[in-house]
Amino acid sequence: MITIYQWDEKGLYSGSFEVNEYEQLPRNSTPTKPPKLTGTQVAQWQGEWVQLSTAPVPLSLPIPDWSTLIAACRYQVETSGTTVNTMPIATDRDSQGLITGAAVAALLDSDYSLNWKTCAGFVELSAVQILSLASAVRAHVQASFDREAQLLAAVADGSITAAMLEEGWPV
Repeated sequence: MITIYQWDEKGLYSGSFEVNEYEQLPRNSTPTKPPKLTGTQVAQWQGEWVQLSTAPVPLSLPIPDWSTLIAACRYQVETSGTTVNTMPIATDRDSQGLITGAAVAALLDSDYSLNWKTCAGFVELSAVQILSLASAVRAHVQASFDREAQLLAAVADGSITAAMLEEGWPV
């Protein structure tokens, strides 16, 4: 007879059984005998039996506050800027307000034009260009919120993963 020693999903010794002979060991088992244990000691399989003073306490990872993480990602993307017709355009909240104001002026006066400061320097924009710029920035901001809504839906249905926080955002 041969004694086979088993361990559980944490690698802790869980018992033994005897067989006449074996060709392949059952999963989570070994013919190697665990050490003698006393008191609260446990044996854990780590490629060999290791004697521990007590059973290891499982790590409980905190459940992420997905809505806060997702909102932070959305805000970062929303306000980090975008490119419109090769122009780098700031999309922080102040810039969004200034662009909206320029768009209102362009709506009120089709002859309106202005010098708009980009990260690359000043560019002159006509009323039509201002409205196009405002529309592109608004689309960037809305796409950021749309992605946030998609991710929150994934939280609700339990399909959210950390990798999803890095995917699908507008550029």
